[in-house]
Amino acid sequence: MADLLKEEAPDHRAVGHELARRSGVDLTRARKGVVRLWESRVLALIALVRGDKEEVARIMAHARGRTGKTKPPAIDAAKEQ
Repeated sequence: MADLLKEEAPDHRAVGHELARRSGVDLTRARKGVVRLWESRVLALIALVRGDKEEVARIMAHARGRTGKTKPPAIDAAKEQ
């Protein structure tokens, strides 16, 4: 798994499917929203490895359907500290 993240541009879809498989989730039978969420988790993980926490928050907010201008409360609380 670590090898997949060290590559220049890992295929987030393939990594998402592998993470899901290792977690016991069969994405070949899952709904589109579930597949998108797993793929988004990988994109967020890649951004986290780069150290871009704002990108992580943006990716996960979009994956969870928060596309407005408001940020999740945990993100706002973390910035205040």
